[in-house]
Amino acid sequence: MTQWIVRFLVLLFSGLLAGPAHTAENYSAPRRAVHLSVPYLDQTVSPAAAAVIRAVRMYEPRMVREDFGQAVAHDNRYARAAVMAVARYQRAADQGFIMAHYNLARAYVDGRGVDRDFSRALISFRVAAHLGNVTAIFRLAEFYLAGLGMPKNRVEAQAYYYVVASLQNEVAVRAQGLLAPHLNNDQMQQVRKRAREIRDKIPSIDLILQRSQERELLTAAAGNLLRVEALLKGGVDANAINAQGRTSIITAAWRGHIRIVRTLLNGGVEIDATDNEGRTALCWAAINGYPDIVDLLLDEVALIDVRDNKGLTPLMRAAWNGHEDIVEALLESGADKHAADDRGVTAMQRAEAVNEQGIVHLLLQDLARGARETPVPPADGGHNIGAQASLDQRPGGAAPGNAASTSTAGTSSLVAQLITILTQGWLIFLAVIAIGALLLFLGFRRRS
Repeated sequence: MTQWIVRFLVLLFSGLLAGPAHTAENYSAPRRAVHLSVPYLDQTVSPAAAAVIRAVRMYEPRMVREDFGQAVAHDNRYARAAVMAVARYQRAADQGFIMAHYNLARAYVDGRGVDRDFSRALISFRVAAHLGNVTAIFRLAEFYLAGLGMPKNRVEAQAYYYVVASLQNEVAVRAQGLLAPHLNNDQMQQVRKRAREIRDKIPSIDLILQRSQERELLTAAAGNLLRVEALLKGGVDANAINAQGRTSIITAAWRGHIRIVRTLLNGGVEIDATDNEGRTALCWAAINGYPDIVDLLLDEVALIDVRDNKGLTPLMRAAWNGHEDIVEALLESGADKHAADDRGVTAMQRAEAVNEQGIVHLLLQDLARGARETPVPPADGGHNIGAQASLDQRPGGAAPGNAASTSTAGTSSLVAQLITILTQGWLIFLAVIAIGALLLFLGFRRRS
């Protein structure tokens, strides 16, 4: 009997030391299906194909960023921006810019600015791939794996992975390693034969040189127009990103070089690409105060109300940094002055916080015109509009008018803590009773 009581106490104290075993945080979320993460996959794919596609995206963050795109309202401006982008890509593709073929293919496959057309997307991806664009080769292989615009063909997909793997590309090596067990010996012989045929069609690819030229383009975008023009004509991937996730057009806008921005747009680069902070070329031009670049990007119908990782739009950034001419240009193009960031702060509140009275006046004038009457919810998708938190410059915590929201959140947290305390207290109570029972039992045995 004593042994059973001791075992019970050991188990009880183990549970107390370990804490609650089953909380919501301890349950790992199920892995999202691949076809829900890639916009052009409208149906499930085989486990083998899913493993390969997932592995490629694990080591190609640029493809993930391209897939997710921007979380913006699909309004009239979005539609016009998509149509304008397709027209730019087509013009640049006709002039022989490789990246324009790649971006045009993405537009066809996503149905942005044109009707979705897998066959035409396949043609453009194949052109870019056979001109040596590695990312286009990965996209093309996925088309064969998923059967987009053609029957599924693992042999053809593996052949493309073989071609890139032969260039010492680690992503392709992983992909072909995952796909190989699902091919028999005859199919593997076909893969090797088809890979040789593909290699004969595409130009000689030097991955080290290719990466070096991509880095050179990102550097040249900070001020060397002639080098940018030469690299674009040489087929360098202008969608390539640096460690900060910035593309060449983001770099050019960030440094204020309008001629380079225009050259890149004419070369068919993506105007609304984002960096690791979620900021586009327009956002950086608004932050650093380059009204000529802002005007150019607005003329090319860049997305206006795109949010960065903190929920701030270009209008909020321009208002916060005191760029009155940029605020005016954004408002004239239909920027949403009601939008609030992740902390519930609007462009008006940011301008007031830094005493930018000219910008406040502009925003009040635009509000008076009643250009837009329906407020947009904060970036976190909540239901509260207005100041939900103070600016970094404002001391004192929560912003005015938000006490109810703060109180509700605090009450919920307090209740959760109280439940945890009561649960642990109940376990301690049981432990005390068990110890008392054990002591009484041992004392009774000694007397007997």
